[in-house]
Amino acid sequence: MWQEIAAILNDLNKVYLQLIELGTKKKKALVTIDMKTLEELIKEEDALTKKIRELEQKRQKVLIHMAVENRSIKQDTKMEDLVCMAPTPQLQQILGQLHSSLSKHTAEAKELSEGNSLLIRGAMQAVAYHLNRIGGATVELTYGQSGGEVVSHRKNYEFDA
Repeated sequence: MWQEIAAILNDLNKVYLQLIELGTKKKKALVTIDMKTLEELIKEEDALTKKIRELEQKRQKVLIHMAVENRSIKQDTKMEDLVCMAPTPQLQQILGQLHSSLSKHTAEAKELSEGNSLLIRGAMQAVAYHLNRIGGATVELTYGQSGGEVVSHRKNYEFDA
């Protein structure tokens, strides 16, 4: 079972590396506003997150089986503690390396995701601004009776002309 947990951690590392690569491509697509590429990348990202979810469920099942054999292992046992319980020093070293690289990769993927979310919000605000400018809608600096923003419209085009 120890080899199985090591294999799962290795697979998780590989998938997170793919997710990091995809996040970098997604950032470039967002900056250049390449919607076709972005659409394809989102599909790939969905497949990778599904794979991560499956691997995580598999890891939890292995931990449950390990907990049956060793009562000191629980389903929510931290990886650092689990590494110390490995039967051989070589396996402890391998699991430690896999865990540290997985921690690094998940942090990098999270950072990319947060950066991309910021780019998406900025793009959406820019689109809303230009649509409102074209349509003649403006949000005033005051709030209405219901607490919502006051939106006023002005006619930009003379349709009767």
